[in-house]
Amino acid sequence: MGPQHQAANAYLAKSGSKVRVPGDTALHDLRHFYASVLIKNGATPRQVQKRLGHAKPSITLNVYTHLWEAEADQTADMMEAALNDVS
Repeated sequence: MGPQHQAANAYLAKSGSKVRVPGDTALHDLRHFYASVLIKNGATPRQVQKRLGHAKPSITLNVYTHLWEAEADQTADMMEAALNDVS
């Protein structure tokens, strides 16, 4: 485990988190983890793009589309809710 991992784990421990960074984790791995958590919790492609610093949302979508597609398709529920509001 390198000094960055030790520093990160010390910070996590100090903050009370039970999460630890494995010694073989690269910065790029953490970046993907961060994006995945944002997407799983409802962040839009534009929000993720801004957080990751991608020049365009299309870059973000090229890398992470599969994560948005993995979410349950709620489009039918959305349409039903909209139509119920009309009546």
